[in-house]
Amino acid sequence: MDATDEKLASWVRDFLRNDARVSGHAINVSVSDGVVTLRGTVQTYRRKPFAQEIAASLDCCRGVVNEIHVRPPGPVSDEDVARYVRAMLDAHADITKPAITVTVKDGEVTLAGHVGSHAERTLAVDLTMSAKGVRSVLDVLVVDLQHQVDDQALSRQIEAELAQTRGLRSANIKVAVNGQVAVLSGRVNELWQRETAEAVTVRFPLRAVRNDILVTGMDSPQPKES
Repeated sequence: MDATDEKLASWVRDFLRNDARVSGHAINVSVSDGVVTLRGTVQTYRRKPFAQEIAASLDCCRGVVNEIHVRPPGPVSDEDVARYVRAMLDAHADITKPAITVTVKDGEVTLAGHVGSHAERTLAVDLTMSAKGVRSVLDVLVVDLQHQVDDQALSRQIEAELAQTRGLRSANIKVAVNGQVAVLSGRVNELWQRETAEAVTVRFPLRAVRNDILVTGMDSPQPKES
């Protein structure tokens, strides 16, 4: 490493050490001919591009090779990762399309479906990168306002039907439709409520239904709501 590369490496290390987003993480820096290579580990996927952005922001940096690995603290199942991502998307006021489909395999999250704008797409990806347990993000979202409106209309129809169904009137069940695939989420007290919600949903013109409703109480054979 020549003197210029050594100076750049020192600058990058200083910037990484002083940036609250990545400070405290084991990131190694090496430089060759102005190209910075980052290695090490971070706890969340969002910190990986942060480190790259910091290195790339220096004028004398000619490029960045990002070999940082994401290692979340403690074991996180794919099911939990999907739940964390969906919760973040559902809670954000600027995500107007609740039918984004989230699938996870070995910590890699795939976002599919239709969103109403490029800004919404960027936000959805950014939120996903910050979720616990995410190792990488594959974005296959499509910006399609008309498709969004159609899916939202069907989502509202199904939610309205569930709200009128005996045993589900007090349940907070959310429905997200994306390309004829409905995703049910929320919490119910009894297993029969979860099964009833799915039975109602499959009556609509759908290709598939994924039931992610959580059961928080004991199973009951009969509805208790009159």
